[in-house]
Amino acid sequence: MASRLDFLPTRLNAAPVVFRGMTGHEVGMMVLGGLVVGLLPGVIGAWLLGAIAMVPTVAFASAGMALYVGGAVMRRLRRGRPAAWLYRSLQFRLAQQGIRLWGGETLITHSGPYSRRRMRHQPGGRP
Repeated sequence: MASRLDFLPTRLNAAPVVFRGMTGHEVGMMVLGGLVVGLLPGVIGAWLLGAIAMVPTVAFASAGMALYVGGAVMRRLRRGRPAAWLYRSLQFRLAQQGIRLWGGETLITHSGPYSRRRMRHQPGGRP
């Protein structure tokens, strides 16, 4: 019996599902997005009510809501597709709009006619 693995199954390298079908990075992005979105209403509420504790309260409440709703949305978007499909789809849509982020310059974003015909005389080759 071999003492080492000659191959690594792809599922060993995949990020584990942590919460509501999201990986750790996705949970972090949802929580951070919820915190940022909740800051403005928290500041407005603190100013109106005179209670500074409204800022973190509303920010953390919106982070929890973003985590709950975001998990359902992510699960629905990714259902039956490969793990990286959602990120590649977002990357492709941004590249189509001219926004090339994190490797978007390597994507083929234009379409055109494709021909399989051979040339009668290929330069530098046999006739």
